[in-house]
Amino acid sequence: MSAGPRLFIDSSVLIRYFAGDDPPRALAAAQLLDASDGPPLVVSTGLVLEVVHVLRTRYGVENPRIAEVLAAFLTRENVHVADADRHALVAAIRWSTRASARRIPDAILAAAAEQAGCERIATFDEAFVSPSVPVRLL
Repeated sequence: MSAGPRLFIDSSVLIRYFAGDDPPRALAAAQLLDASDGPPLVVSTGLVLEVVHVLRTRYGVENPRIAEVLAAFLTRENVHVADADRHALVAAIRWSTRASARRIPDAILAAAAEQAGCERIATFDEAFVSPSVPVRLL
């Protein structure tokens, strides 16, 4: 990670960038996110989950497309994830499109659990699927 100030990105910036529904804001988001000389950008798994939820429910974006745009964004050199290993997160998102496109949030949570060194994920969700950390039904 480069030295110097880092910039945490709010979900509203990514949503405008991906949805492009508000041209002035989409342009401002693109100028920030696509700048080759800009600061390192920081996101969190919570932010990624919010983006997935909004793109699905408000904009009707299909899960494979959501996974595609997120993976492309998260693999940029200047993008860092605050609470998960970026490569594990991208791998989990890509895995979810092969296993079950509806499971993107599960994969994101599993990447965070993996980063935290968790042995298992406890859940009541019988459909919870994890690419990396074993799931324990309660």
